[in-house]
Amino acid sequence: MNGLSVTVLGCSGSYAAPGESCSGYLVRSATTALWVDCGPGTFANLQHYVELKEVDALIVSHHHPDHCAELPVVYNAAKYYMGIQSMRVLATQGVREVTDVHGDSSDLFGWETISDTSCANVGDIDVLFSRTDHPVETMAMRFDSGGKSIVYTSDTGRGWALSALSRDAGRPEPDLVVGEGTLLAATDDPAIPHLSAAWLAADANDVGARRLVVTHVPPGSKPEDHLAEAGDVFSGEVAVARTGATFWA
Repeated sequence: MNGLSVTVLGCSGSYAAPGESCSGYLVRSATTALWVDCGPGTFANLQHYVELKEVDALIVSHHHPDHCAELPVVYNAAKYYMGIQSMRVLATQGVREVTDVHGDSSDLFGWETISDTSCANVGDIDVLFSRTDHPVETMAMRFDSGGKSIVYTSDTGRGWALSALSRDAGRPEPDLVVGEGTLLAATDDPAIPHLSAAWLAADANDVGARRLVVTHVPPGSKPEDHLAEAGDVFSGEVAVARTGATFWA
């Protein structure tokens, strides 16, 4: 692979629609593979693209189960079936705590705690984190490699903006934003800690993003409606996430 890409392993918001999976993404450069968020169903989908031993790090944004619940399954698969000795895991403290409810995982997972403004390097990808506006500690993240960039919002309300991972952090505009657009105009409510597709699109315009992918669409909501509302606002290329799709920075 050349360049920087993201493949959707799951994109249902809060719980999985029939035949779908919750949040999960495979971010890849020419030499590095990152599994970003591991909601239910994403481990099965990951294996269509890479073997678990080929994943250079797991990065988990927060401890809501639709973003992290595969971790105990990954532990069992890696340790007892795949002969993997260690895995690098970058996650909030809450993610580690809910994972270790099932038993101490530190004999396999090399935990690295992430927090607001944390930075990390995995292979040839630099990662910058920013705490979002969500009921639990949640990290949006920016991936930079080879002059290309992808920003993933994870879950957030209106109290956070993409500028935290671009101009406020001294970084250029992102090439690609993968952002939650959970709500529509008919369901938008500032009290709900999620964004509408239109709000996301306006924020992506504000930071000069070149391309936008709307994700975290909840079951029962039509993806084409989220795409249409984002498309009415966003000035660049816009798509809606679907499992198996790959988008390039």
